[in-house]
Amino acid sequence: MSLSVDEVGQAAVETARAWGWHIQSPGEGFELQGDVVKSETFALSRYRHTAASFRYVVPRVFAGGAARLLLACLEGEVEVEVAGVKERLTPGRVLFANPEDLVGKSADVPVSNLLVIFPRPQPVTDNYVSAAAASATYLQILNDASASILSSRASVQDAAFKRVGLAVEALIWALATHTELRTMSSASSELARVYNEAVKYVALFAGDAATTVYSMATALGVSQPHLYRAFAATGETPSVYLRRARVRLAERLIADGVAAEMAARGSGFGTVRRMRNALAGKSPPDPEV
Repeated sequence: MSLSVDEVGQAAVETARAWGWHIQSPGEGFELQGDVVKSETFALSRYRHTAASFRYVVPRVFAGGAARLLLACLEGEVEVEVAGVKERLTPGRVLFANPEDLVGKSADVPVSNLLVIFPRPQPVTDNYVSAAAASATYLQILNDASASILSSRASVQDAAFKRVGLAVEALIWALATHTELRTMSSASSELARVYNEAVKYVALFAGDAATTVYSMATALGVSQPHLYRAFAATGETPSVYLRRARVRLAERLIADGVAAEMAARGSGFGTVRRMRNALAGKSPPDPEV
């Protein structure tokens, strides 16, 4: 589905509700302009609305803990509530969250947002907000790419749309890697810091076959048990996270038409057999990757 809207009043209220935003303030005079493209696993929207407060309800297609959400403030100022914690987003600041944890948002002035919902390998993970403005370069690239996708009216039925989704995911993780993030969970700040740095390390080095849990712990200056504790809140282990990052990387390379041997090397698996086993869901015993 792809849609462009420029609506006022009840029509704008109904459209916002369809996107998951249930308005809590008076709807008279409420204005909404924007574009959205959505498939069964991916949604991208860039929109502007007048001052209002909302309760967020995850669209059914994205419910169940299998998705991640990026919300970026492009203009104005908005207060978001995630799992009982409130944060104020100003231009350039971003939020990475589980859609189920997003309670709502409130803006006292007109605000422009970029919202992306995309597949997430692990169903449970912490929520993060940028400590300051995100990387201006990577946010601009993501914003420009989003504008291009939305203006192209790409059909979600087109097989190429899967590549579009994977490309946007890659941009999102590049943005996360180059942005100082802090956790919004109740986990200890030290464990949250280690987890955050580990996620960035994987984003940078998953494609290197030499990257292991040991090299990750060594690079972060922590022991392997401490690294495992940092991942405990996600219900996963560092090796599983690294393997899934490599699977996503392999999928992107294959979707781009890269030969199997090159995709295996470029995604860090080393051999085609290991890559194909990973793509088929055959996992080696933890902690091997």
